Amino acid sequence: MHILGRNLITPFPSFWANHSAELDLCLEMINKADSSIFGPKQTHRGKELTPYWMNLPDGALSYHVAHELTHKIMTKRGFPSTVRGPHYNIDSPQARVGSDLQEMILHPGLEDILLPYAFDQTHIRQHLFEGARKGLEESPIPQMGTLWWITWSCRFAELYYLLTREQWLRLEVVYEGRCPDIAAMGNNLIALMTEHGFSTAPQAIRSMISARNLLGLQNNNQCFILDPSTKTLH
Repeated sequence: MHILGRNLITPFPSFWANHSAELDLCLEMINKADSSIFGPKQTHRGKELTPYWMNLPDGALSYHVAHELTHKIMTKRGFPSTVRGPHYNIDSPQARVGSDLQEMILHPGLEDILLPYAFDQTHIRQHLFEGARKGLEESPIPQMGTLWWITWSCRFAELYYLLTREQWLRLEVVYEGRCPDIAAMGNNLIALMTEHGFSTAPQAIRSMISARNLLGLQNNNQCFILDPSTKTLH
């Protein structure tokens, strides 16, 4: 199998063999990096640009493609999504923080689906770690209770699940030193996710609603949670 001319190395073929029926996608959509899976294509002066992720090493590329396809699997399985309130536009801070909340809940569950395949995540995790450490050390700390503060708190909890233990311990020290209030909220979110779970759609819905309420995003209808199986907004 390949994408834009590059081979998708092991374990991607095993992942595809096990999930292709559920995904119900034609191979050509992967081969051509269809925008419905991999996002809109970038252009410059009318010329289509090669996606940035095509520069990833072979193992990381296979993981990235499987990651994007697993988002499709989760949608089919009824995992929830966030919806901004009707009076907030698509570029609003409320839309951004809703996406942060959604990623915090969905990404650990996504990794559970990919876990049996042992994809090489060395490059991806190192990139996550270095980006987070640089941001923590160089960016101004958000004021408590602001939407950026909520974004940082969600990221704390998400990184707890995505990084290696060694990477996380090194990062946690920086969080606790620079922004202990964010670390405290992040740990509350981790406890909430541990209590309610995130590996199945019902678990993820409970966790997402509870986290939304803990962060105060239900106030002023900033963020709703959509249960796609019932089309219910919480």
